[in-house]
Amino acid sequence: MKILVMGDSMSLAHVARAMVVAKKLIRDGHQVLFATGPAHMQLARSEGFDPIELFCVPPEFAYEQIRKGSHIFSFKTLKAYVDSDLAVLQEAKPDLIISDMRLSLNISSAMAKVEYRAIVSGYTTNYYALEMNPPKTLPAVGVLESVLGERLSRRLFPVVKSMTLKFYARNFNRYRNQLGLPKITNIFDVITSPHGNYIADLPEYVPCENLRETDHYIGPLLWEPSLPDPDWLSEIDPQAPVAFVAKGSTGDLGNFQRICKILLQNGWQVLAIGSKTEEMPAGVLSAPLARLSKLIQKSRVVICHGGSGTVYQSIHEGVPVVGIATFHDQEINLERVESLKWGRALHPTRWTEKDLLEAIQEVQTRPYQEAVAQGQRSIRAMVAAQEARPFLKWHQAGLE
Repeated sequence: MKILVMGDSMSLAHVARAMVVAKKLIRDGHQVLFATGPAHMQLARSEGFDPIELFCVPPEFAYEQIRKGSHIFSFKTLKAYVDSDLAVLQEAKPDLIISDMRLSLNISSAMAKVEYRAIVSGYTTNYYALEMNPPKTLPAVGVLESVLGERLSRRLFPVVKSMTLKFYARNFNRYRNQLGLPKITNIFDVITSPHGNYIADLPEYVPCENLRETDHYIGPLLWEPSLPDPDWLSEIDPQAPVAFVAKGSTGDLGNFQRICKILLQNGWQVLAIGSKTEEMPAGVLSAPLARLSKLIQKSRVVICHGGSGTVYQSIHEGVPVVGIATFHDQEINLERVESLKWGRALHPTRWTEKDLLEAIQEVQTRPYQEAVAQGQRSIRAMVAAQEARPFLKWHQAGLE
């Protein structure tokens, strides 16, 4: 089967998960084409792909819009996305599309009459079973709570959430209406595919309900770059505690630097990847990119922004997490981390040095260590299941 895999480059996480799936499909003998945006073309090449370039908004623009709670997809931007999709589909003529966060496929696949499946996080669907709390990472929520109080704000949040999700779908519905396509309910109907979805989560971590027969949990999609380990990895002092601090592709630089300095001042060895050399505090052992598993295995704790990829990789290696979110989806992740005792979450804007050090100490205790060990077994079982079966078997009945 000829399959086009698309990873939108507004975030490395979406490109990484798409590359994991593409490699599994190649392993299974399919003809695979990989497409992404300019920001991650070189990364895709380094992973052995000959990527097709898609129009994508720059990651920096996407992060800034999300931080402000604003719209990424203006009508003009959406049309540029759809035009880019259609040009690629016309040239590639795939039998199937599998995508991660390529929201324009909601329209372009219908225009091209090609089936597509979406790789999604369960909490970005209308099937997520748990109540969401107001996001602490949005300044507007802080203002709302200061005026109405936390209790009333929580009671009003479901209404605000519903209105917001519909607002984000506005330009998609406007374009769909022009094309004679049915109206969608909200932005989650854009993130997911009407043809079927791969939920890249553990069911106990991100519980969903009322799933269709074409929606399947496939477990975390763990990606690591094909790189040698940093030279300094073998030089770590075994007598001093080690922490891996992950800024991530969407993390806050100020928080990252502050965390590193606090740990160094308190006798920790700090490992990090992802930031520019000039952004690293003196004393941090860092690399632009490296295999996360190798750094995490050396660490007692992972301190991160709460991205699902870093959380899953940490628990896969049996190491607890302390998280400080940057965006709302990371807050949702960290709520689940705390619920399952995989780690602790600190307030995104009001955390202190004392909070950080106490959280690190707490996650070393037996209840957390036992919970992390259970999570490790669950993740490894689902990853093993991914390796044991052809990828399309997750939904083969829907294609036949």
